[in-house]
Amino acid sequence: MIRKDVFARHVKDALTHLYDPIHLQMHPLAGLLGLSRGAGKTVGESLRELLWETIESLQPVSTLSPDRPEWISYRLLWLHYVQALTPSATCQELGLGQRSFYRQLVEAVDAVASLLWERYEHVMPDQSAREGEGEKLSPAEQAREEAVKLARESDRQAIDLLGLLESARQIVTPLAGQQGTSLRISAPPVLPPSYGDPAMVHQIILNMLTEALKLTANDTLELAVSVRGDETLWRLGPLDEAKTPQQDLSSVGGLVIGQGLLEVYEGRLWFESPPHTREGGRLAFLCFTLPAARAKEILIIDDDADTISLYRRHLEASNYCVRTARNAEQTEAQLAEPRPDLILLDVLMPQQDGWKMLQRLKTMPETADIPVVICSVLSQPSLALALGAAEVLQKPIDAGLLIKTVRSLLTPDLDRGPAPADSAR
Repeated sequence: MIRKDVFARHVKDALTHLYDPIHLQMHPLAGLLGLSRGAGKTVGESLRELLWETIESLQPVSTLSPDRPEWISYRLLWLHYVQALTPSATCQELGLGQRSFYRQLVEAVDAVASLLWERYEHVMPDQSAREGEGEKLSPAEQAREEAVKLARESDRQAIDLLGLLESARQIVTPLAGQQGTSLRISAPPVLPPSYGDPAMVHQIILNMLTEALKLTANDTLELAVSVRGDETLWRLGPLDEAKTPQQDLSSVGGLVIGQGLLEVYEGRLWFESPPHTREGGRLAFLCFTLPAARAKEILIIDDDADTISLYRRHLEASNYCVRTARNAEQTEAQLAEPRPDLILLDVLMPQQDGWKMLQRLKTMPETADIPVVICSVLSQPSLALALGAAEVLQKPIDAGLLIKTVRSLLTPDLDRGPAPADSAR
C-alpha cells in the first residue's frame, strides 16, 4: 500500500499535467485508482475526467456565500488547473496575493487528494484479492520490485548527469559495435544536476540504451539530451515502431526496471511516434525525463556565529543550501518567499524567546508545515515536541546525527523514520 503523502504528490503532479496526454497515459495514479482503457477513451483521458469530476464535486452549494473559503478553494482549482490559468492570472481573478495563492492551493489539492484516496482505499482490496487468487509477478516485475526497493532505501545526492552519461556511453559502445550500430550522443555542455542515487540513475541510462539498441530502425542510434523547464528530456531513436511495446512495457525487462526506478525519482517513460513515416514502416522514439535537482534550503536561526559556521560546513557538504538568521528581524526576512524547506532553531538566544518563535512558526499558516528542529543546550524535548517541533537535538550535536535528522525530514519518500530521539537528547 502506498503512503498517503506519496499518493498526494501523485495527485498534484497529475493536476499539474492535466492537459499532457502522454504524461497522464503513463501516470502511476491511473494504476493506483484502477483506471483502464474505456469505450473510446485512453487511460490518460479516463484519469483526466476523474480529476475533473473530483474538482467539480468540491463545488459548494449555491446558497453558500461566494466569499467563503470553500468557494475560493473550488474556484482556485477550476481556474488554475481546469482552465489552465497562470498563478498570476488566477490571483488577479480571485483577488489573492501570491502567498495566499500558494497556501490555499496546497489546501485545495489536499482536498482533491483526500477524495481520491477514499477511492484508492476501495480499489486496493480488489487488487489485493486478485493477487491472492494466484496472480504472480513475472521475473521482470519481480526485478523491478527489487530495484525500486533498493532505490527507495539508498542515499540521495546531487548527480552529475554528464559524468553518468559518459560512463554509460563507454559501457554500451562495445555492445553497439557488436550489433553493427553506431551510437551517437548529443547533449548541451552543461546539464542541471538531478537528485538521487548515482548508481540507480546510471542503471536507468544503461537500461534505456541497451533496450533501445534492440529496437533500432537502422544502423545508428542517437541519444539526444536537452533541458526542458525543470527537467532533462532524454530521447532515443530512431526506433522501428513495429518492434516497440508501446502499450505493454512489461514485455521488456529492462524497460520495466527503468520505469520503476524513474517513478522513484519522479521521472517519466514513454514512446512517441512522429507523424512522418519512412519507407517500410513508422519510426518511434523512446523518451524519458529526470527532474532537475533543487537544493533543499535550510534556515538556521541561531545567534552564535561559530555554531552557524559549523552547521553550514556540514550541511553544504551534503548539498543543502543554507540560509541564516541571528535575530527576529533577519528571521522575518528569511521566512518571506521563497520559504525554507526546514528550520534549525536555537531556543536559548539573548533578547529573543525561541519558544515563542517556535509557537509562532507552528501556528502561522505560512510556516506551519515547515519542519522545525530544535538545536539547543537545553534538554526539554517533551516541551519542544508538544509545541510542534519535528525533532530535538541537544548541543553539542554530532555532525552525522545532524545530517541524518535533516535527511529523514526532507526525504520522507525514502521510508525512513526520523533519527532516534533518545540519541538526540
